[in-house]
Amino acid sequence: MWAEFVDQPHLKNFQTLVRHAKQADAWPLWRERALEEIRRRIAKAKEKAGAQTRPRWLPAGDDSSPLVEIFLHEGNTDEAWREAQAGGCWDGLWLRLADARETEHPEDAAAVYLKMGEAGVAAVGTGRYEDAVDLLVKAASAMRRFSVVTRYRVTTLQPAHRTWRRSRRRRRSGSHG
Repeated sequence: MWAEFVDQPHLKNFQTLVRHAKQADAWPLWRERALEEIRRRIAKAKEKAGAQTRPRWLPAGDDSSPLVEIFLHEGNTDEAWREAQAGGCWDGLWLRLADARETEHPEDAAAVYLKMGEAGVAAVGTGRYEDAVDLLVKAASAMRRFSVVTRYRVTTLQPAHRTWRRSRRRRRSGSHG
């Protein structure tokens, strides 16, 4: 089991390790060893990456995604949040983390939803805005829960909104040029 985990230290292999270590009544020791192994690999990947560039779509392996995923699986959202803050994680994990923290820590969830929503709107161009808008609506809902009286300026969204309105008008009038 350990060799498989070391070869691919992901959630599925972590779960297998959990089952076997608990049967042997040795889980706390193996858990710490597994987390140390993941941290070692992250540090090694960061060192190796250094100044190398890579395509954005290619996972770097040097963020805290495996740890965040494990802590979320264990229900330890505070530890998952600390790891994500310290080392970053995949966008999908940020959203899972925000969903998990929204009730007790709406300010954390709102920040994630805003960041992802703004990035989504900026990336869309003239395409579909539904997912990005859904995230912004979730952000607004979370912000209301922790009584934010701040005005959120939508300057980053205004150019995208103008583009969306223009494309909508063109579709209605039947001209696409």
